[in-house]
Amino acid sequence: MATSTAPALHDQVVSFMDELERHPVYTNDYFKFLQETQWDSHTYDFHRANFFHRTEGTVKGIAHVCAQAAAHDDRDTLTLFSFILNEEAGYGEPEKCHEVLMENAHNLLGEVEFGLAPIRVKEARDSALVIPETFAYRERTRELVGGSYQRMLGVAMALEGHADTMLQICRTAFRNANTGLPATEFVEKVEIYFNVHVGDEGVEERHAADARKCVLNNVRTEADLAEIAYGATETLDIQLQMWNAMYKAVTS
Repeated sequence: MATSTAPALHDQVVSFMDELERHPVYTNDYFKFLQETQWDSHTYDFHRANFFHRTEGTVKGIAHVCAQAAAHDDRDTLTLFSFILNEEAGYGEPEKCHEVLMENAHNLLGEVEFGLAPIRVKEARDSALVIPETFAYRERTRELVGGSYQRMLGVAMALEGHADTMLQICRTAFRNANTGLPATEFVEKVEIYFNVHVGDEGVEERHAADARKCVLNNVRTEADLAEIAYGATETLDIQLQMWNAMYKAVTS
């Protein structure tokens, strides 16, 4: 249930959240690579494996937020994040689950453009292409969401804020890579994964705004803000390390 934050503290929280949007993760070199460079079969296969393993933890993290919100009697966070979880799970239709859309989109483009065999999202964790920094990202975010409630909310806010930029850039890379699929088939079978997040409805923008609301609802003290800031900053720092390592791998 929402409660008001003292005005001065509220301003500090808003200032921190605004500053977080200027974190260098948003302008990392791998994002520039995705926008400016055509994939080949190796760099695409590398991206797919690492992106699969990175993103496979998304729904698990959201489910954890829901469980902790229920345990902490935080009705507003439970309501907002359960709706996000429902979206991720395809509104109860397995074929519309975002993980399924992600898997199908990446495998179809990989097959048509690069002659790559499909892989399952869950198989990516065993791929030799997944770099240590991607495993470190998964491990560190698991550690962070296992901390205090406020720290967990900081992680969730950081990830929801990062998702919109990440998915828009990845969509651009997919558009640039497509030469073999007709436009309609590309949109319906590949781009659909990105469009359910960053289409005209601005789903990821809403997710980010909802996460900010949940943070504001749960700052009562300077210590609460410190925990949120720690969780959020550590999350974006470890994500930046992963993107930087991926850039190094594809350009060395």
